[in-house]
Amino acid sequence: MRIKKFTGSTAKEAVEKMRQEFGEEAVVLNTRRVSKGGLLGIGNEEYVEVTAAYDESPMKVQPRRQETRSQQAPAAGEDVLGSLRQMASKFEEKRKADISTKRPPVSMAQAASSAESDALRQELSEVKSALGEIAQHIKHSKMPVLSEALKNVYTSLVDNEVEEDIALEIVQACNNKLSGSSIENQFAVDNFVYSAIATRFLEAPVRRLGRRGYVVALVGPTGVGKTTTVAKLASISKLVKGENVALITADTYRIGAIDQLKAFADIASIPLSVVYTPDEMIAAIRKYSNYDTIYIDTVGRSQRKPDKIIELGRFIDAADPNEVHLVLSANFSASTVLDIYKRFKSLKPNRLLITKTDEAVSLGMLLSIARDSRVPFSFITNGQSVPDDIEPASGDGLSKMIYPVGSYRDEIGAEAHA
Repeated sequence: MRIKKFTGSTAKEAVEKMRQEFGEEAVVLNTRRVSKGGLLGIGNEEYVEVTAAYDESPMKVQPRRQETRSQQAPAAGEDVLGSLRQMASKFEEKRKADISTKRPPVSMAQAASSAESDALRQELSEVKSALGEIAQHIKHSKMPVLSEALKNVYTSLVDNEVEEDIALEIVQACNNKLSGSSIENQFAVDNFVYSAIATRFLEAPVRRLGRRGYVVALVGPTGVGKTTTVAKLASISKLVKGENVALITADTYRIGAIDQLKAFADIASIPLSVVYTPDEMIAAIRKYSNYDTIYIDTVGRSQRKPDKIIELGRFIDAADPNEVHLVLSANFSASTVLDIYKRFKSLKPNRLLITKTDEAVSLGMLLSIARDSRVPFSFITNGQSVPDDIEPASGDGLSKMIYPVGSYRDEIGAEAHA
């Protein structure tokens, strides 16, 4: 059993290096993004590191093509796990033997022995870490051996930062649903994957127009573009839908925030009120109660400052909005997005609004927040232009953004079937 780390600018590149050296039988134990070089974080390079294992045992039996989907992976996974345990056991025995037989070192001998011991401990630590990783993979190892088309799907999803367990669920669903030659047909597989991803997103219900005093509030961390997004939504409501619109801002902390929104309100001829307390929020809502829609911009709050979120909650309670959009930047990682949702959940957001999709390298994290929140998506923005660069979120649209590799294959497949 060999364990080795491979690196590349993308996960796909690292996996290709792994396959070139280990072949198709290699098992991916872990994938992570790391950085190196630079001074104080400046000028450092980011790359993807893939930890892989390869069983060098000559006793391998290749399944026949027609039997591929019926064979189950647990036995292979258990063999790998057993080999790793044996390796870890040997390392542990060697370490104990070295300690028990080691004579009192002197000068250079002491340094050499210490270095060897440190290296052994490091190696043992890596093996134990690998055991933990492969144990996680074995939990899902009831999945049959994958076709090349499904391997392409899994690699594409992980490359776009879809969490591995979610990518595995999608691949398993496809593997269980398709049969015969379809499982080998990349066009058929991609169509299924599109649908499987799209159905994971809840779409915000279409609002019934004609109701006055409808209140829409935007909340979220700093720097996600709430003020610009409020301007876009207000413009569309007035210019496209012909609504009577009012603006309220509670963002009295950020320098220039009020001036920015006031300049927009003057140009668009939309009334604007600035509120500093929850009581002033109540008064402003009453003031505009005869307007069709009231949009509220709020101050950005760090999810790491619960007291500030509680303070923001008082303004939201006072406004009693019909819609509370939690605004999230597409640049955030899955862990950051989930942490933000957890912290802002007390504000009862009933919409998720994604900004800056034009700046994001990948959008796999959207599947994480869709799964864990079960909150519908309302809009996505892809630029700074007002009132442009915003569109309603849809499962189909989000699916294509998450799985762009499949989009290219979809075009090829469509031409082939024309």
